[in-house]
Amino acid sequence: MMAKYPFLSDQWVAEARQIYAQAEAAGALSRDPSPVLVRVNLVVTDVPFPAGVIDAHVDTSSGRVTIDTGHLSEPDVTVSLDYPTARALFVAGDAQSVLSAFLSGRIKVDGDLTKLLDPRTGIWPGGGGLPGAAPLRPAAAGSPGGESARAPGQAPLGSAGPQLLDVAARLAEITE
Repeated sequence: MMAKYPFLSDQWVAEARQIYAQAEAAGALSRDPSPVLVRVNLVVTDVPFPAGVIDAHVDTSSGRVTIDTGHLSEPDVTVSLDYPTARALFVAGDAQSVLSAFLSGRIKVDGDLTKLLDPRTGIWPGGGGLPGAAPLRPAAAGSPGGESARAPGQAPLGSAGPQLLDVAARLAEITE
């Protein structure tokens, strides 16, 4: 049986890093040559272990999605949300509860909202933008981002391939 850790605990972050590193080493996480780069700081409140508040971040500026503790200097956007909402978003991919939290003001956003909502960043579960955001229209074949611009087997921007879903499932397995 796989060990389980509280979401965003030091042990969870270390295990999540290993999961991403293994998937990347196996070639399961392809790097898109033209992703939308975004640096997001997270302030997670109501944490059920001693920290009480956790500063974390999601960063795609290296060409891949990185989730870690601590804040980035000069983020594009800062998102403040409570622990259950962060867990629902990043582990369960529960768009309905996240949308409800966003609409009720339990998620606060400071900064470039357009980057936060862009589904091409790859930061939201399932590859979509923040729940409730309009999806991108598919690009025409031959245009930038269109069918001929992708390598064979490469998933379209804003979609989650089976490898990403496997990583999400593994993250869910290690989360209490």
